[in-house]
Amino acid sequence: MAEVYGNVNVNYSYCKSVAQLKSAADYILGTKKEQIKEGIQKTRADLYGAFGCNRDNFANSLLITRKMHDKKYSRYKQKDILAQKMSISFHSDDNDKLTYEEADKIAREFAHKFFWSKGYEAMWAVHTDTEHIHVHFIVSNCNLKNGKSFRRGMAELKEMSQFFGEQCRERGLTYSVRDTFYNEERTQERKSFAECQMQKHDKLSFKEEIKTYVRLAMNSTETRTLEDVVEMLKKIYLMDIRLKGNTISYALPYHAGKTGKAQAVRGSKLGSRFTVAGIRQYMQEKEQKQVEYRRTMQDIEEAKQYIDDYEKWSVERGKADKSEYVSLYSESVRGKESEITVEADKKSGRNISFYEAFDRFQTDNDVNENDEEIFYGSVFQEFNEQWQGKQEAVLEKQSEIIKQADIDFSKLSLEERAKLLPPPTSNQMTELKEYQKRMGYDEGKMKSMKYKMTVYNEFLKEYEYRKKHCGVKEDIQKRQRNRGR
Repeated sequence: MAEVYGNVNVNYSYCKSVAQLKSAADYILGTKKEQIKEGIQKTRADLYGAFGCNRDNFANSLLITRKMHDKKYSRYKQKDILAQKMSISFHSDDNDKLTYEEADKIAREFAHKFFWSKGYEAMWAVHTDTEHIHVHFIVSNCNLKNGKSFRRGMAELKEMSQFFGEQCRERGLTYSVRDTFYNEERTQERKSFAECQMQKHDKLSFKEEIKTYVRLAMNSTETRTLEDVVEMLKKIYLMDIRLKGNTISYALPYHAGKTGKAQAVRGSKLGSRFTVAGIRQYMQEKEQKQVEYRRTMQDIEEAKQYIDDYEKWSVERGKADKSEYVSLYSESVRGKESEITVEADKKSGRNISFYEAFDRFQTDNDVNENDEEIFYGSVFQEFNEQWQGKQEAVLEKQSEIIKQADIDFSKLSLEERAKLLPPPTSNQMTELKEYQKRMGYDEGKMKSMKYKMTVYNEFLKEYEYRKKHCGVKEDIQKRQRNRGR
């Protein structure tokens, strides 16, 4: 018969002081002052019990056992582990097949097999205040016979889950069992005690700092493979990377260990996402999302071209066509504020609109307004090639003016900078250098990692904003070439 497993939860904090121990015991019995005041009834007198001690005075019984074996404990200060907590729970869909009395019987067998038979005092209580039936346990961390600590490792947890699963299957509780054993803690990134303490004080630990840099490199638009990530970590974040086969280790040169050398840590110690396999899998998923995005954008562009081909153009002198296509195109053109100066108006310095330029093109080339070639592409295509070329020249000219002008970009908002600057290129490194020059950052300070990270984070905000609102230069040129075809 195939193995089944039940839901055994051990992800609870330990009782490390007498105050915590008594508070935990009172909570599972529903005898805390707050619970009594609010009228909360956690359990019933016939649904809780204990092995090896008084069920109504579990804390004192446990402390006597510790005194017998010369084990220390503190009243308020959290020092040694006095007791451990865990629970078993049933699925709410099995409530019609399960009574509270049956749950108490399962809990009694569970506590006797895994705690009392091994010499550990234990108390349990079936809770009746939630939709799903569940049982809480408190287990002494001091063995009654030899004083040894209670072991609650992965092997013990698996054995408990399997035993509980069998109990559920025998009683037909099909929703409360599963076919595989798993531990939720394994899917999370493990943190040491020191890291948890630093997190409480809002500080970045050595490992968290490395994970932050690796995440930034993995999410960069310039990285597609594991090798790209490693290269960026070396160049941008000045990290020492050792990649050998299926193992990878990271080190920050300015973070020295006890020996004085740079302290390194393996990717497996940081979490599965930061291993060789984890990074490769993430990059594959990232590339797949980008491919889907590019396909979607291509479909959108093709749909726009169909609209452009069949659009009906009209002059501004009163013959405006109010069809849906013209309205859509007019809004897009005006939204981008596309204007160009033709050769005839350059001398006077007067700007003309897209429509006026097209009217002049028709006049110069003797194109009749009712000519079908206007609507089926050939005439408009020829005009559009000229228009896009002039527009690109204007953008380049604006870029030169911006370079020559003495503008303090550090005092401008992201919106103001985006209006003054040309669309960014896809080369992030080149854009970063231009940003440093434009904002006047000190090259001498760029050797400092903290200073460099601050500059880079500020640059990313501007770069992403410009891409979102202005587009990328290469993409704009590509769309222009596609329309010209």
